[in-house]
Amino acid sequence: MDGSGCHDHGVNSRTLAAQVVVATGLVAANLWLGLEFGMLPALGVWSEVAVSACFVAGGLAAWWLRPRSRTGVWLFALGLVSLLNNPYEFRLPTALPGHGAVVLLGGIMTWLQYAIAAHVLLGYPTGRLSGRLDRALVGSAFVLSLAGGTALLITQTPDPAVCAAFCLDSPLQLVADRSLYLGIRSVVNIVWLALALALMVLLVRRIARATPPRRRVLGFATTMFGLSWAFYVALAIAVVVGSVRSPAAEFFRYSHQWAGVVGLPGTFFFGLLRERLAFASVGLQVGRLVRVQASEVETTLREVLHDKGLRVAFPTGGDLVDVAGRPFEPPSGQAVTLLGDPATVALVHDPALLDDRELLEAAAATASLALDNARLHAELRVQLAEVRASRQRLAAAADHERQRLERDLHDGAQQRFLGIGLALRVLRGRLEQEPDRELVDELEHELRAAIRELRDLAQGIRPAVLTDQGLLPAIAGLARRAAVRVALDLDIEGRLDPVIEATAYYFVSEALQNTVKHSAASDARITAVRGGNSLVIIVADDGRGGADPRSGTGLGGLADRVNAVGGNFVIQSPPGGGTTLRVELPCG
Repeated sequence: MDGSGCHDHGVNSRTLAAQVVVATGLVAANLWLGLEFGMLPALGVWSEVAVSACFVAGGLAAWWLRPRSRTGVWLFALGLVSLLNNPYEFRLPTALPGHGAVVLLGGIMTWLQYAIAAHVLLGYPTGRLSGRLDRALVGSAFVLSLAGGTALLITQTPDPAVCAAFCLDSPLQLVADRSLYLGIRSVVNIVWLALALALMVLLVRRIARATPPRRRVLGFATTMFGLSWAFYVALAIAVVVGSVRSPAAEFFRYSHQWAGVVGLPGTFFFGLLRERLAFASVGLQVGRLVRVQASEVETTLREVLHDKGLRVAFPTGGDLVDVAGRPFEPPSGQAVTLLGDPATVALVHDPALLDDRELLEAAAATASLALDNARLHAELRVQLAEVRASRQRLAAAADHERQRLERDLHDGAQQRFLGIGLALRVLRGRLEQEPDRELVDELEHELRAAIRELRDLAQGIRPAVLTDQGLLPAIAGLARRAAVRVALDLDIEGRLDPVIEATAYYFVSEALQNTVKHSAASDARITAVRGGNSLVIIVADDGRGGADPRSGTGLGGLADRVNAVGGNFVIQSPPGGGTTLRVELPCG
């Protein structure tokens, strides 16, 4: 990454050089003070300074490599705080000029390091705290480090410079003996231990919710954090049992410090290495992503990005649809990354992948052709669904109109005809001439024929039995009126949607008419079964077969009607083998 790129995100080569100069000066000053005036052995001095230098170097490297992440800033701050605290740890002679300032500054920085370390752990990898519990814990750690460090500093040291800094004539103003200091220190240690346990719980919770790749990085950080605190507790026990200078205490001190180095900068670079390996994995999968089919792009991206819950969606009119063209609502807790300008693809994924947006964009760019094809397919499915819904609405409107016509014929014209018939019978009783009566009889005969034709017409539009009693009695009525023997096997419970009932009725009616008019059959069988979300009806006969929906027998229009409501229509009619018509209608 070049300097200009870093400059865009807030750090450039000049700023980095200044930070390196400051850090180098502090490291040199630490070594000089520790080796020249400190009371620690040379190995202890080198270890203290090396730990601080590792934090500084790791922070600067992280800041340079990932300028958008604040982790590098916090690691660098941890290194600076550690360098400011080291002279205090060296136990410099009280006669050394500036000893009071060293004690004042170092006494507070000792605990501030732990608060910053907690922020680095909970803020990984962005360096920002996202959860309310995370912010509460880190805030408590900073308050404890400042308040507890100040209280311990006042009650511990008799240094005149420190007393002057706190406006005290003497440390005896606050402490009569060492018991107050020991009591405060015990309380501070217990609270720090409680915060450490809470931090461990939050880290374990993050591990449980993370994706497998992120889980490995967080698991590494949590393990090193646990080791560091275990060594710290062991150090405290070794000091109580033995002394600060005992070999056991020295071992646990060094182990505690270096476990922190491995666990903090090491976690960042472990995660950075994982990210680079993930990019390499995408590079190895380039050929696969480029050639992936539209129907497989979602599954392939899940495998490449190691996110089993990843979904691909497409913005359409302010909403999202999935690869199948169905309306899609992102699950709660999932992140949505929009790609393209304007956005044409939405990746719904684990929020942890937000930290690897470059990886998301690289994988999506590689699979862009498949994503575009999937988007076009989804849009086509949406359009087909709209056309199908429109056809269903038209079918419903047509059926509603048939119901209205049937009702008008039954309640209007038919009732008038019946009234005319009644009047003719009254008129016939008043006539005395036989020719006049015969004329009235002829009129009554024509009127009854007109009423039958009207009833047949109304029955063809939509039979009243279908509206009043349902599909099963209506089919049974068709079978009774058929000109061939019809066997029934009906298993239909309850009422269906009126449009579906009408479609099923007209299917059976048209199939029986085809059997009578064109197949020369003697027997037919109607099977109707409602199961789950579908209604299956089969009409079979023993006729001569050879039926073709393109021959103008009415089967073509019937197929269109079935398709209009989202059903499936199948014809099996081998010559000489009878005809079987099968329809499957949705009734969920």
